[in-house]
Amino acid sequence: MRLDREDVWWWNLEDDGVFTVSSTYDRLEGLLFPTEVLCDTKLMVFSLLWKSPAPSKVVVFSWKLLLDRIPTKVNLARRRILPEEASNRCVFCDQAGETSSHLFLYCVWTFHVWSLVCGWLEINSITPQTLFQHFECWNGVIGRKRLRKGFWLVWHASLWVIWKARNDRIFNNLIKEPSEIAEEIKVLSWRWFLSRVKSPPCLFYEWCWNPNDCLMRKLGQF
Repeated sequence: MRLDREDVWWWNLEDDGVFTVSSTYDRLEGLLFPTEVLCDTKLMVFSLLWKSPAPSKVVVFSWKLLLDRIPTKVNLARRRILPEEASNRCVFCDQAGETSSHLFLYCVWTFHVWSLVCGWLEINSITPQTLFQHFECWNGVIGRKRLRKGFWLVWHASLWVIWKARNDRIFNNLIKEPSEIAEEIKVLSWRWFLSRVKSPPCLFYEWCWNPNDCLMRKLGQF
């Protein structure tokens, strides 16, 4: 130990001692799932997830959602956090247990939200079996890199707004229509686009009218 040197922070998971999100993710994945073998689809989704321009906290939420680690009613009941007498049914449709897949894919209320968002983006609305496949569909439908990153942004915004709407209904007794949620997704994704994507400015009405055109603009060209 050299007493004539100042103390410095050192990240042991990287050879150069510099913190990275990827090394943290790899470490956490190894601790949580040491024996799980991920299929090619899951590996692909996880490799792309962190490349989204969405805020880090939102990407982390999406990562936890894909791993079924968010506090849905079914997960809370499984952990004995939800009282036995409490209902674990979906807050939107009351037709099935509130699992991650049902809440974000199979619920008729959520499907209406996705349909509105997909219609806005001019892509087909489908309901795959898993959220991994859902991301893969959104990724595969677009060939151009600039559009693909923009669509990742909207995908993350959709998950985030749906989850907030679920919490508002439970904790604030605030009920919103799918059309209101779709508009919130447009607003939030537009704000993220302006602050986090290197692209010429885009007015909100332009974003609502033709988001693909906003995403394809290049710096220096208007």
